[in-house]
Amino acid sequence: MRDTRILLVEDDAPLAEMMQSFLQEEGFTVVCCHDGNVACHEIDQQSFDLAVLDLMLPGRDGLEICRHLRKSSDIPVLMLTAKDDDMVATASLQLGVDNYLQKPIRPHLLLAHIEALLRRSYPANTPVQDIHLDSATYTASLKGIALELTSGEYQLLAYLYEKAGEIISREQLYQDIRGIPFDGIDRAIDLRISTLRKKLNDDQPPYRYIKTVRSKGYLLAL
Repeated sequence: MRDTRILLVEDDAPLAEMMQSFLQEEGFTVVCCHDGNVACHEIDQQSFDLAVLDLMLPGRDGLEICRHLRKSSDIPVLMLTAKDDDMVATASLQLGVDNYLQKPIRPHLLLAHIEALLRRSYPANTPVQDIHLDSATYTASLKGIALELTSGEYQLLAYLYEKAGEIISREQLYQDIRGIPFDGIDRAIDLRISTLRKKLNDDQPPYRYIKTVRSKGYLLAL
């Protein structure tokens, strides 16, 4: 889900900047606050689809922000914490926190938690369900509309489809698709990914179907 507004409340400025930049690169709109009082003001002034709250904050802490938020909204709340405390966890769940992520924050794990909460709260067809492959005729369709794919494009799409949700490195793609090792220079697979995205009407980031995982490779989204 994209075109999604996230409230991010974190008083560690470098960490907040890292998370905000990462999530914006993934296509989210992120409003970032470093203070609990400011966050509550933003909640009163704007609408959000999800909140990421640090537990320990100046002004009001994450639990107080969650309590304030729940007066007017049932959006998903992801709590960031450096503590592994059962009492805090119990209090948070009672206030309506949906999930926890313990620090230090790993960006792709943060993204996975956010997307899981959004799928749970705003259910829809998953990207991979939009795609149908017929291995007997080597044809593919998107939402019931036939795709005009080359044999190489079909082979790549079928490979990603079989491993949907799994990050596939360029090295693995070259070895399994082209049968040659990746030399670090050849961009044939990247070009094939690009043409596939165009035929999937998904050639502008943030991508819905074939996602780029920075420094790791590609995946077909679940």
